[in-house]
Amino acid sequence: MAQQDATVLLDEDHNEVIRMFEQYKAAHDARRQQVLASEICQSLLVHMQIEEEIFYPAYQQATGDEEVLKDSRKEHKEARELIAKIDADRQNAKLMLDLEDAILHHVNDEREKMFPKARAAQGMDLMRLGDQLQLRKTELMEAHPA
Repeated sequence: MAQQDATVLLDEDHNEVIRMFEQYKAAHDARRQQVLASEICQSLLVHMQIEEEIFYPAYQQATGDEEVLKDSRKEHKEARELIAKIDADRQNAKLMLDLEDAILHHVNDEREKMFPKARAAQGMDLMRLGDQLQLRKTELMEAHPA
C-alpha cells in the first residue's frame, strides 16, 4: 500500500467530492445529475465515517482539541441530514447546492483549523493513520458501492 499522510488522503477526498459537485452543476441531464448525486452522497458518507472512526479519535487524543471536533461532528450531522433529504428527493438541485455549501464550509474548517494542528501534534502518526483510513475506506466502498 502506498503510504500517504492522513491529512493528504482526507484532503484528496475533499478535492474529489468538490470535482463531483462541479460535474453535477455542469450536467444538464437529469439522469446524470441523479447518478452524480448518489456518488457524492456515498463518497461523503464513507468519508465522514472514516473520519469519525479513525481520524477524529486520534486527533482528540493527540491534541485534546474538543472545540474543533465538536464543530466537525455538528457539521457531519448537518451533512447527513441533507443527504437523507436528497435520498428522499433525488431531483432537488437546491438540496444539492445546500449540501455543497455545507461541505465547502466543513472542508475549509478542516484545512484551516484541524489539519494544521494534526500535523503539528506530537502524538499523531499521520502515515499510519493514512494507511488505516485507506483500508477502512476501501472496505466501506466495496460494501456499499454507489
